[in-house]
Amino acid sequence: MALRIAVLALISVVILGGLFLILRPDSKETSPGKRTFDVEIRDGNVNPELISVHEGDQVTMNVTADHPVEMHIHGYDLEEEVEPGEATEITFRADLTGRFPIEGHDTEAELGFLVVQPR
Repeated sequence: MALRIAVLALISVVILGGLFLILRPDSKETSPGKRTFDVEIRDGNVNPELISVHEGDQVTMNVTADHPVEMHIHGYDLEEEVEPGEATEITFRADLTGRFPIEGHDTEAELGFLVVQPR
């Protein structure tokens, strides 16, 4: 009886260990990374409209625009003046999770969204 329990316990450990190795998350997804996006504001729209990162990522947005705009990322309270013909770099650590509007601060027009997913 004791031998049977020991064998079942050993089999269970081997199966669980194998499942862990097969199903474990990829280490690239669990480690914060550096994410860079080229963002273009043209005709009141942002391309890309949705910027998706993971919590802990270092985010850099290189922003260009066809007209002067003060870009505001809600939740992070980041505001940057973007002038036509010049790339403006916005860098921050994505330490808040959620969906955050990106808007033209002067017009309060919604331009797009930043989505920060939990790690």
